[in-house]
Amino acid sequence: MHKILMVALAGALGAGAQQGGNQPGTKWTEEQLRQTVDLARVGKKLTPKSWPGGARVAVCLSFDDDTEAPLLRDGTTSPTTLSASDFGAESGTPRILKMLDQYQVPATFFVTAVDAMLHPEMLASILKSGRHEVGVHGWIHEFPPRLSPEEEERLLDQAIAYLTKAIGKRPAGYRAPSWAFSSVTLDLIQKKGFLYDSSLQALDEPYEILSRGKDTGIVELAIDWTLTETPYLGQNGHMPSPELLYQLYKEEFDGAYREGTLFVLTLHPYLSGHRAPMQHLDEFVKYMKSKPGVWFATGSQVAQYVKEVSR
Repeated sequence: MHKILMVALAGALGAGAQQGGNQPGTKWTEEQLRQTVDLARVGKKLTPKSWPGGARVAVCLSFDDDTEAPLLRDGTTSPTTLSASDFGAESGTPRILKMLDQYQVPATFFVTAVDAMLHPEMLASILKSGRHEVGVHGWIHEFPPRLSPEEEERLLDQAIAYLTKAIGKRPAGYRAPSWAFSSVTLDLIQKKGFLYDSSLQALDEPYEILSRGKDTGIVELAIDWTLTETPYLGQNGHMPSPELLYQLYKEEFDGAYREGTLFVLTLHPYLSGHRAPMQHLDEFVKYMKSKPGVWFATGSQVAQYVKEVSR
């Protein structure tokens, strides 16, 4: 991998590796340790022997279409700050949809209910082609680990109700805001009947989620912090050029292609919708389209297929 890319990766991810001074886990019993990790574990691997039409790899392009909701959650009122996120609805999403239309590929857009409320035209544009899927990404991009179980369920119910009415059907997929589960998030999305989740990161192929030793019936379409642009681009990014980032994405896709499994890319229109990243995203989609045996699908299509063939 390019040396500069490795430096950027180290800078972007290094902060997450820092250890806190409290370290409560050092005092936990073996049973406490097991109970903590048993909330969401890898069950049966769901990569099929072949994908639809004999394809050798499935590609799920996903977009966390966050606009002003995360800022409003924290009480931000600065028009300047809000405008930077509004870019995702006003410029980023239209550019991305234009590119997807050009290559005739579907994508999954995870949207908060507040962003859908603030930008009904954005939601309508996503649904216009009939190819794309809308999934739940919270009510106002709330951070689940800091909510009580009752408050988390209330906000999730609000999000489901609003998006169901707005898109005309109940969303099948869930992605946690900030990709952060609380201790009850998995119980809640199981209770609400979601087909799949796309928040966890234990494998780079689809799998069943186990909780407390039992199959939840939920398909996990795993994501990864190296396959999103937020640590690298934008105000706090460490990436000198999106060209290097897309070299990483290409190598990850090539690996999934060799293995015959799943490639999930997660981008944010308020970042990737700018001109320079869009140029590389366009070239990357063109590259994947040029390879034989690539199945582009929404999260629901992938989850439904692997669930059916695994029976």
